[in-house]
Amino acid sequence: MQAKDVLYAAVGAPVVAARKVTDQVQVLKEKLEEEKASYQKDLQQAFETWAGEGEKLLSRLKEGKVVEELSTKMDLDQAKEQVGKLRDQLEEMLETWRQSFRPEKVEEKAETTTAEKPAAKTTTAKKPAAKTTTAKKPAAKTT
Repeated sequence: MQAKDVLYAAVGAPVVAARKVTDQVQVLKEKLEEEKASYQKDLQQAFETWAGEGEKLLSRLKEGKVVEELSTKMDLDQAKEQVGKLRDQLEEMLETWRQSFRPEKVEEKAETTTAEKPAAKTTTAKKPAAKTTTAKKPAAKTT
């Protein structure tokens, strides 16, 4: 082997590899095109089967008048009325809950009750806490 041949091989090897990859990609592309047609046919058949079953089901529902029976059993006006009542009850409950947890409302109520009935004034003197000091003893040494 000569150095010149090695140099040519180094340059030519990627070209040959690229051609082989291109050929393989072309073969795969052709196979996919062939299979694509069969996949489309299979998908079309499945779609037609699903559509047929859906049509049968809907025709049975129309014949059985299931929708009409359900609508007659359910009174929508009554349901709307019940929902409105429940909404009102819920809003009322939330409002009372909010009022019970608002501190400014409680303070205002306390001020109005104290203004109506003056409470007796009491004064309590607080004693400061006694300070204690503890002397630390050095740890005993063991030998």
